[in-house]
Amino acid sequence: MSKKKRSVGQQRTARELPKTTRVDADRAPMAHGPSSVADDAAWQAVRSPLRLQILEAIRAAPGIDARALSSALKTNAPRLYYHLNILRDGGLIVGVDGKPGGELTTGRRGSRGPEAVTYRASARTFPDGFFSRHEIGRRRAKTIMRDLFTRGLELSFASESDGKCMTLARREHLSSAEALRVKGLLRQIDEILDGARARRHSGSQTLAATHFVGCALCELGDGELPDCPIAEV
Repeated sequence: MSKKKRSVGQQRTARELPKTTRVDADRAPMAHGPSSVADDAAWQAVRSPLRLQILEAIRAAPGIDARALSSALKTNAPRLYYHLNILRDGGLIVGVDGKPGGELTTGRRGSRGPEAVTYRASARTFPDGFFSRHEIGRRRAKTIMRDLFTRGLELSFASESDGKCMTLARREHLSSAEALRVKGLLRQIDEILDGARARRHSGSQTLAATHFVGCALCELGDGELPDCPIAEV
C-alpha cells in the first residue's frame, strides 16, 4: 500500500505513535490467534500479569517496537524479549521486520536493532469463549484473576495510608433488591473501564495505568455471618 493511498486512520496512527514505531506498521499481516486459553501455548502466554500488560500495549499501539515497549514498561531488553517470544509462541502477537515488504520474523529482534521489528496483536480482544469454552479454561481464568486481584490489593494496601486508595471488603445480608443494585453499580464500573480502554486504543498510544479497580460480588453458602465494618472496629 503506497503512502498516498493510506487511509486517514492509518495516517493518524503513524503520526501519533512514538518515532521508533513508524516502521510500516499498517502493512503487518494479522495472524489467527488461539481460540481458547485451554491451549497450553496460549495459557503460557497469558498466565503472567506482565505479559498481559505487554499484550495490551501492543493492542493499543499496533506497530510498536521493542524500544518503545521497554521504555513504557520500565523493563530491560532481555526480559522484554523473553516475554515477547512467549506471546508470539502462543499466537497472540506477530513480529514484522521493518525492511521493505514487512515480512514476518521468527527472530527475537531485527538485524538492525530493536526498532527493526514491530509488533502487532493477532486480535484487538480475546475471542468469545476464550476463557469460558472449556472447564480447564475457566480454571485458568480464575488463576489469572486471582493473581490480578492479589497484586492489585497489595498496591491498594500500600497506598491506603496516604489517602489515595479506597478499599471495601465485607460479608453482609443483602435483600434481593440490594444485591441487584450492587450488580447494577458493578456493570456501570465495567462500562466506565470499557470506555477508558476504547479511548486509549483510539489514540494508538501506550499510556500508563493510573488506577487499580477490583470488584466482586458473590452469593455465600451456609456457615457465613456478616462482618463488622473495619473502619468501626
